[in-house]
Amino acid sequence: MSRHQISEHKVHKDFARDQCNKKFIKKSTLLTHQKFVHKDYKNFTYYLCEKCAKRLSSKQSLLTHVKGVHEGRKDYASGECEKKFTRKPSLLLYQKTIHEGRKDFTCDKCEKKFGLELTLLKHQKIVYEGRKDFTCDRCERKFGQISNLIRHHNTFHEGSREFGCENCEKKFGQKSDLSKHQRTVHEGKKYYACDKCEHSFR
Repeated sequence: MSRHQISEHKVHKDFARDQCNKKFIKKSTLLTHQKFVHKDYKNFTYYLCEKCAKRLSSKQSLLTHVKGVHEGRKDYASGECEKKFTRKPSLLLYQKTIHEGRKDFTCDKCEKKFGLELTLLKHQKIVYEGRKDFTCDRCERKFGQISNLIRHHNTFHEGSREFGCENCEKKFGQKSDLSKHQRTVHEGKKYYACDKCEHSFR
């Protein structure tokens, strides 16, 4: 009901973030936004991992973190492949999206389908809202996804080049650059780059 009210009847958003003026319907959503986007932990009760000092939101999350990250335990195995998981919900989600190929979440704007609701929300946020909530603290460049920010930081500021070509000794910071190198240099395929943006085409 609340989701219907939010989308159809424009429920008033009561909770505002003073740093960026974003508003939220639920206080819990505001606090989560503060935690992950603004790194503001003062309103959170958290559990600290003694091994790596990572903050976790619950005792169960802490136990799962220790088991999976520090003990390397993955007790839940897929019956159809060799993939293993620390948490049972992760296994069930993997089976549904990968082995069953289910895409239960559809974008109401372009009808593109997604296996995860979170992926759908990210798609809508970036494509239709144009939001880029993650900013590089070194060069102020903004990104729609935190994974892209981390990749940017590792590649451009840390000089990380972890993707090596198996045909030569060249290394790349991004897997996409390695793939493009292999296609153009070793497979002889040509790409045409747009001089107004970073996109390239075959």
